[in-house]
Amino acid sequence: MSDVKFSARAFCKMLLHAIKYPHCAINGVLLAKSHTVSTNNKEIEFVDAVPLFHISINLTPMAEIALMQIDELASTRGLIIAGYYAANENLRDNTFEKAYNRIAEKISANCNPAYIVVINNTKFVNIPDVSALKVAQLADGGNFKLIEEQRVSLVPSETTPQALMGLMQEKAFNDLVDFDNHLDDISLDWMNVQLNKSIEEFL
Repeated sequence: MSDVKFSARAFCKMLLHAIKYPHCAINGVLLAKSHTVSTNNKEIEFVDAVPLFHISINLTPMAEIALMQIDELASTRGLIIAGYYAANENLRDNTFEKAYNRIAEKISANCNPAYIVVINNTKFVNIPDVSALKVAQLADGGNFKLIEEQRVSLVPSETTPQALMGLMQEKAFNDLVDFDNHLDDISLDWMNVQLNKSIEEFL
């Protein structure tokens, strides 16, 4: 099983998505460098996250369109959709079974190995770090192989949590655009280029 790393961009965007919609279940996909996605690789790094939905998080025609657009753009950058993340609306419900749905299933069918990340809503009291993420590798039939916390890390490890705290204080979550927002107003950028710049500035 691989060690799993999350870039500051991927980590901050996942958590800002959950912070923006604390009353909703949210989900999104995780992008990794395509050459690192292999069962033989000992390490995978998710370099970006694309927020999907906060209204209807299941596989719908809109989700299919979103995945196609993300996959097309990712492939031009040498990236692949290799993970799925979710946060449940119930603060105490941090199970993979609750988060798993057909979007995760579709990602798993197209990428092996694929990963699922559940945001642990109870870890927002202090400075959120890697303990805010529960990570598992997706296996056949919707089974999960939990990855121990010590095998999950942030890149860079020291400044990423501080960057997230700075973004939270600046209320940068208000600038995050998911596909639901984009469908309401197509001028809104679901790749969150401006937010990506803000994350880099805080690092």
